[in-house]
Parts: sequence; C-alpha cells; structure tokens
Amino acid sequence: MEEELCPKNYIRRFDVFAEYNRLLALNKYKYSPEDAKAYGLALAKIIAGRKFKKILNPTFSQKEASLKKDSKLWWKKFGSAKEFDKEIVERMGKEFYEKVFSPTIKKAFEEGKKYTQIRDIIRVPWNKKIKVEK
Repeated sequence: MEEELCPKNYIRRFDVFAEYNRLLALNKYKYSPEDAKAYGLALAKIIAGRKFKKILNPTFSQKEASLKKDSKLWWKKFGSAKEFDKEIVERMGKEFYEKVFSPTIKKAFEEGKKYTQIRDIIRVPWNKKIKVEK
C-alpha cells in the first residue's frame, strides 16, 4: 500500500485562497495558466495584507479585487506564476500540490463550493499529518 502524501509545511488559508482564485481565473475569466497563478497569488496577498494591516493600496477594496477580468491587469503588480510556484507549490511540496492539494480544491470548486465553505475544513486533515520535529 502506497503511503499517503502529506504537505511539507502547514497548509494556510492563504494557500487555499490563492488556489481557489487561480481556478476562478482559469475557468471564469479564461486567463492563461501563468496569469491565473499570478491572479490567485495577488488576491491572496491583498486580502492577507488587509488582515494584517499591511494594506498594499488603501483605496483598493476586496470588492474591486473580486470583480470580473480587468483590462488593466492590476494584479500583475502583486504576483507572478514563478512566485506562486515558490510561495505555494514548493512550500507544500510539488508532489503534494499536484496529486492532493490542487485536485481537492478543484473538485470543491467544480462542485460549486465557495472558498469560505472549504477554507478551514479542507486543511485540517492535511495539517494533522505533518510531523513536527522537536
């Protein structure tokens, strides 16, 4: 029996939000895979920045961040596909991302589940499997 994959690091809400919005960009806005990664990461940074009061642009609202495809491509200033791969994929492990994380988020997305419905419950089983070195 093959050992079940677990992430290299704890899965954060940030990771789930970035991936969920990557899928949104791919499916709804029809962005390229590279642009979808940049978009997902940019939204995650903006929302996380607001949470920790590190507002990147005080006039930029969450509502504006979630609007349909913007011809100005504002989000390219906040992230890139390469950065997504480093901050999300490599952090949790490429194999875990490709075989477990991304397909699980994609399934929930395709089932019509909202980010707020999955952000915590989806992470718990994965995070429990991480072996903390003492």
